[in-house]
Amino acid sequence: MGEEGDDTVGVVLAHKDLPFRMGDIELQKPFPPSTPFAESLNTVRKEWVFHYKLLRFEWTRDHYIATLFGIAAFCLGSISTELWSGGDAKVSGLDGVMAINGFQFFQVLLSVLCWAWFAYQAWVLFPVMRVHAISLLFMWNGLIGAQIFFHRSNPSFPMGFQLADMMEGTLFVLIVFFFLFFFWKAVVETRDLHVEVNHLHEDVRVMEAELAEHSLKGWSSMFGIWVLMVLISSWAGIHHVATYGESNIGFLVVHLMTGLPAIPLLMFILWYPQRMLGSQAQVRTRAAVAASMEMEGASDGPASQVAACPECKAPSKVQRSAKGELVHPCLSPGCSTLVTVGTKCATCKQDMPSRIECPACGVNAPALDYLPDQEAW
Repeated sequence: MGEEGDDTVGVVLAHKDLPFRMGDIELQKPFPPSTPFAESLNTVRKEWVFHYKLLRFEWTRDHYIATLFGIAAFCLGSISTELWSGGDAKVSGLDGVMAINGFQFFQVLLSVLCWAWFAYQAWVLFPVMRVHAISLLFMWNGLIGAQIFFHRSNPSFPMGFQLADMMEGTLFVLIVFFFLFFFWKAVVETRDLHVEVNHLHEDVRVMEAELAEHSLKGWSSMFGIWVLMVLISSWAGIHHVATYGESNIGFLVVHLMTGLPAIPLLMFILWYPQRMLGSQAQVRTRAAVAASMEMEGASDGPASQVAACPECKAPSKVQRSAKGELVHPCLSPGCSTLVTVGTKCATCKQDMPSRIECPACGVNAPALDYLPDQEAW
């Protein structure tokens, strides 16, 4: 009973930087068990509630300002009387740009500046996700480019489409979805590694509880919704331009209704993994991590990270290996093999506990507490 109590306290302390936990969220009106996929739907809804509450609690003025700049950039680039009048289909390229009147030209420049500021703010606010922030913006533009190819020979696409006219657009879509999938996979696998390293426990039930606390089902569904919104917005916007005339204003409305919510959704998609994984994480797939370690020639060497007792700050032999695992020299006399915490020594079969005793002050603390703290849960 005493050991179980210590385990519970350790889990709570690991989440002390959160105002509340996902496990504390209760749905007021959950789907009854008789509803198809009730458990999965309730899990996603529960995570959405947790996301919303945490977002309201932690988002700062900078997050909202960046979102407003993104919305302004989208509106300035989408709403233009130049498009409502149909434009001149015979003028293109640089001549087409020069043919835009002064106000519309200023509006285009202002939209570009707002997009640039939005990208810069995403770069600053999400240091862990900064490369992915820029890549997701490129993916958005890639889907718009695909729709341009689809509508180039068929302004009413997808009505009356010809497979021969879809080669370039299809190639763009496949490339974009390839990179989107690997972005999602990188976030999920980085989460898995984060739980394995930072919440290692010899009790499988505790590990399962931690994995549930770090669930990404709600985030993944939001990411899927964002991709769908961007896809519909891109099609509607290009369709509105390709078919000309005020009679097609409905496509512009669809473009705005799906594109505008995609801005705050993109901010959330970038913010949540960083909040979960901490400011020192690197969002990469396991294959990328393994390749990086192989290139650096450090597949078996320990990573340099200073460990110290959480109470007296005396140096500790706890290390983090290049694979991200916590290791400590074997406690058996005469054996100095580095053993992963929570497993058995490969040499003498001695168990390595998940809690390490400090030789200086005698405090018994989880191995993770000997390493520097990270802003994560």
